[in-house]
Amino acid sequence: MPVLGICRGMQLLNVSRGGTLLQHLPDEVGHADHRINPGSFDGADHDVRLDSGSLAARAAGEEVHVTKSHHHQGVDVVGDGLVITGHSALGDDLPEAVEAPERQFVLGVQWHPEADQTSTVIGALVEEARAYRNTRASA
Repeated sequence: MPVLGICRGMQLLNVSRGGTLLQHLPDEVGHADHRINPGSFDGADHDVRLDSGSLAARAAGEEVHVTKSHHHQGVDVVGDGLVITGHSALGDDLPEAVEAPERQFVLGVQWHPEADQTSTVIGALVEEARAYRNTRASA
């Protein structure tokens, strides 16, 4: 079954596999650019670099993706079986996308594609879910 973890969902995916979180990014990375306006996406756009050929890049449709983001925690130690495939372009190299390469579609993103009308990430999940349903229906 396809899985997409958004923001805290990415953090939960990481922790559920034994990973850890940075508890307060401004203290860890020296700036508050990941959460400029708490509770709002106003002014919260920033670039994320996605690894070429990764699920994250395929879902986003590009390797440099402008995100809508506001969070104060982030991935520290990566959970078992996950790989980091996206990093913040804010100069702190914070993990912004993780995935489980042994699975068809397990993706965590530290941003909010549902808040971006131009994002293709939610559509990629829907297409994957449709294919999963069709495969199960024909079995």
